[in-house]
Amino acid sequence: MIYNIKQLLQNTQLKQQVKESSNLVEAIKLIVNAGVQKGYTFTQENVAQVVSELILDERELSESELLAVTGGLRGSAITGLSFYDCCW
Repeated sequence: MIYNIKQLLQNTQLKQQVKESSNLVEAIKLIVNAGVQKGYTFTQENVAQVVSELILDERELSESELLAVTGGLRGSAITGLSFYDCCW
């Protein structure tokens, strides 16, 4: 499935629509709909899981981000983690 999603995102029009989407849910719906047009049967949950894995695989957390996740820092130290920066 991850291969199929990456293949879909080779389409520059879809890629641009995903980048311009207002939130992750909208971006996932765009990917699901594009998959349906190609004959794939993705669910929103499947795509969300793949996207999460891609983001985590592509992005290594900094020390301050790790501390924020574990409760070592107050406030929002995690910035820049973006669906759109992930592998496409």
